[in-house]
Amino acid sequence: MEFISASDLERYGYCPLSWWLGRTSEVTSKELEEGDLRHQEIAEDLTEIKEGEKEARGWEVIIIAFSIVATALATVGLSLTPIGNAESWSRYLGAISVGWILAAIFMIIKANQNGEESSFYRNLIAVFAIIATLVAINSISILGVDPEAAFMYEVLGLAWLIAACIALYFHIISNRKARAKRDEMEIDGKIDYVGEDHSRLLKSTKYGLSGRPDYILELDGDRIPVEVKTGRTPRGPLFSHILQVSAYSLLLSEEDGKRVPYGILRYENIEHEIEFNEELETLLLSKMREMRKLMETGDVHRNHNREGKCRNCSRRDICPERMV
Repeated sequence: MEFISASDLERYGYCPLSWWLGRTSEVTSKELEEGDLRHQEIAEDLTEIKEGEKEARGWEVIIIAFSIVATALATVGLSLTPIGNAESWSRYLGAISVGWILAAIFMIIKANQNGEESSFYRNLIAVFAIIATLVAINSISILGVDPEAAFMYEVLGLAWLIAACIALYFHIISNRKARAKRDEMEIDGKIDYVGEDHSRLLKSTKYGLSGRPDYILELDGDRIPVEVKTGRTPRGPLFSHILQVSAYSLLLSEEDGKRVPYGILRYENIEHEIEFNEELETLLLSKMREMRKLMETGDVHRNHNREGKCRNCSRRDICPERMV
């Protein structure tokens, strides 16, 4: 069975004859080239956001690790200083450390459950881990050790703390750049996928359908396909564009094992949520059956009498049924 792409469905929804001519001829125009360039820019911006956020998360992990090591070294230095009644202090501080460690475990669980708030909880984990390390190490007091050894531990701890501060600086820079780009593009949710030429092609052998959406967002536990249309902004979502978005929704629904609630269609100045209900799915599958039948017969014709469609069609020059 020949695969039908989501782009094929978009062209078929615009005009069956235009879709058919596109199967046998390569057509280019200034508008198409500008559209391709704009989509490439969007993909690069989305990749920049993903990489920036990934880099920020990496620095966040380094901050936590460096902070814990710095605290450990510093507190070992403190523990090397003799104190009175060490056994009592050891029991007291050890008991406190257990509470802080349990709090850190709780924050780890919350971080895994709350994607958008995970950064906040990871920061709490760092604080709790530092305090837990502080009290746990001080619960073991070592008496009568050369003060110079304690001083060296303090120096090493300070060096690691400086490294943690440097990591914090890079974390802030990476996070700020990613956030600025997000605000500029008005994007919410985690960017799960960016549809570039080398990106994974979504495929369904069940439906004989394939597609590569512009990007996929994770919103409220669902993966939502997003299609961006450049050029003029119509008064409402065009039928051909709705077909394309519904194709991506069907592909993700099969891949995730649950129905995608909607897809997003973005024009230059507005976006539409295209609900992917059973009615739209039935229409989509019906159009795919029509296309397969035409592939067998080859008897394809223009299905409209709108001069504006012909005038804006990239295959107008080779169309035997063009109106203008």
